Amino acid sequence: MHPLPTFKTLAVCSLFIVLGVSASAQVVNLGGAQQKITTASAVRARTAPDTNAAEVTRLKLGTLLSADARSAEQFELGSKKDYWYRVALPGGEQGWVFGALLADFDPRRGGETVLRIAEERLNIEEMSKDDGLDLFNFVEGALADTRGAAAGGLERARLQALNRVVGSMGVDDKGNLLDLKFQKAHAREIYYHELAGGWAVKSEAFWELEKKYHGTPLGDRIAWDAANALYPGECESDEVCQFFRLQATEGRYLALYPTGAHAAEVLQNLKEALASQQLDESLKNKSSDQYARQEREMLRKSLAETRAAVSQANAPEKAALLRRLEQLSPRGAR
Repeated sequence: MHPLPTFKTLAVCSLFIVLGVSASAQVVNLGGAQQKITTASAVRARTAPDTNAAEVTRLKLGTLLSADARSAEQFELGSKKDYWYRVALPGGEQGWVFGALLADFDPRRGGETVLRIAEERLNIEEMSKDDGLDLFNFVEGALADTRGAAAGGLERARLQALNRVVGSMGVDDKGNLLDLKFQKAHAREIYYHELAGGWAVKSEAFWELEKKYHGTPLGDRIAWDAANALYPGECESDEVCQFFRLQATEGRYLALYPTGAHAAEVLQNLKEALASQQLDESLKNKSSDQYARQEREMLRKSLAETRAAVSQANAPEKAALLRRLEQLSPRGAR
């Protein structure tokens, strides 16, 4: 005959029952699988909804997951507050991922979701080489399956991500990227800026993409990217050179989008550049020196292009700028 359980035994059994009920209450079933996508690099999947739990794996940006349950309560990690989600991992295991590092994913609107995530990542000021490469691969991989309006945004994001990657990759003593294979694969779009001591996407890569979306709000944004891309060479204190650079970058933007989102900013910058007395002196220089003659010819050409662009604008600075341009290089002057 078995002895009757003692009070201590009953108490321990009761405690296990309570703990079991509590543990089960901490998990809320979602009533079916919900697709999620990771919104950061190196996202930790853990064995339990706790930052102290062991890691199962780390997930790349843009990893698709299927969630079937979440924690009953939200948790705070850093500045974020969210649930933990139990997900099926790519290797077949299960793990828990903090919800602030996930987004809902609908395949029918996948391109829009990817674009939103990419733009959020691009707003991060500092990014490691690995995170930048993760972002670039994420965007480039999504482009093949994206159609419609999101495709253009992703093409722009791809160039921006490429710029972030090569800017953080580092160079050897010959100026080559430390990842020479990556450099060769993207040689058409990137170049080495000696004075900056690093690599960047060529402004022409952005200008070429602008042609595809010319006249649209997206085209406006791409043209502004092109105008602000790292430009070859250095002008130092040469104000004539600085004007040439401004005309070739922001002036080119203004010619394409005279009423664009950044037109007023460009006009203000032109106003400051055209106030330079070095421009007057260069135009009045009658020297027959080949360099001085070429500079005068280039300056007159750039001023004529600036006048054409400014004349299409409608900002308050327009009238004063046209007067200054006429003063520098009167119409019909040779």
